[in-house]
Amino acid sequence: MTVLDHPTVSCPDAGSASVRGRRRVAADAAVVAGYGTELAAAVADGIGDSTAAADAARTAAATAVRTAPLLGTAGALSAARDAVRAVPGSGDAVLVVAAGTPGGGWEVSWVGDARALLWDGHTLLSLTRDHTMAEELRAAGVDAGGAWENVVTTTVATADPATAGHVRGPAGAGTLVLLSDGVHRSLDAGAIAAELVVPRGSSATARALVEAALAAGTRDNATAAVVPLPREWTVDPGGAVTVRIPEQRA
Repeated sequence: MTVLDHPTVSCPDAGSASVRGRRRVAADAAVVAGYGTELAAAVADGIGDSTAAADAARTAAATAVRTAPLLGTAGALSAARDAVRAVPGSGDAVLVVAAGTPGGGWEVSWVGDARALLWDGHTLLSLTRDHTMAEELRAAGVDAGGAWENVVTTTVATADPATAGHVRGPAGAGTLVLLSDGVHRSLDAGAIAAELVVPRGSSATARALVEAALAAGTRDNATAAVVPLPREWTVDPGGAVTVRIPEQRA
C-alpha cells in the first residue's frame, strides 16, 4: 500500500502521511500550515467510504487550519461546519484541530473520534476524549465496545460549541500527534510511543505510524500528523491548568 505524504505548507518541521487502507475511497485529510503563533494543524476523517465523505474531510481540515489562528480552534470548528454545509451534496466528517493562541500557548478542539496526543519524549498524554456511543455508555457504567466504538456523537456538520471538545495544551516542549481512528484503533499507546521515540523527522514518523497501523491490520483510512511544538506555543501566558483527559479504550 502506498503511503501518501500530505503537503505541509510553510511548516518544514511538521509532517503528515495517509493511507487508504482497504477502503474504496481515501476519505481522510491532514493539513498543517503557518509558523509560530500562526501555526495550525488538523486531521479530518470523512464519515463513510464515499467521495462526499472525502470532500467533507478535505474542506473541514483546510478551513479549520486557515481560520484557527484568527478565530481560535473553537471558532475554526464553526467555520469548518459552515464550509461543509455550504458544499452541495456534501458528506460529513470528524475533526481535530490545534493552533497557537495570542501571546503564547495553544489549544485543541475536536468533534468525533479524531484524536490529539502529546509526546514529551517519555510520556504519551491523550488530550482528547472520543465522542462515541461507546464512550458515552462507558461513562454511564455500561461495558460497551464493538460496533459502538464507530458510532460518533458529534461531527463537523453538526458542530456546536456546547458539545464539541476543547482543551488548553500544557505548557512546555513536546510533539503534537493528530490521528484518525484508522491509526489509534489499531495501535495502543505503547505502539504509538515506540514509533515516536525513534529519532527521525516528523514526516518519517507520520509515515511510520500509518505503516504500523497497516501492519497491525487496519482496514480503514489511516492518517497521522506530527508537529513539534513551536517555541511560541510552549509558554502558557495565562497559567491555566490543563485537565488530564481520563484514560479511554485504545
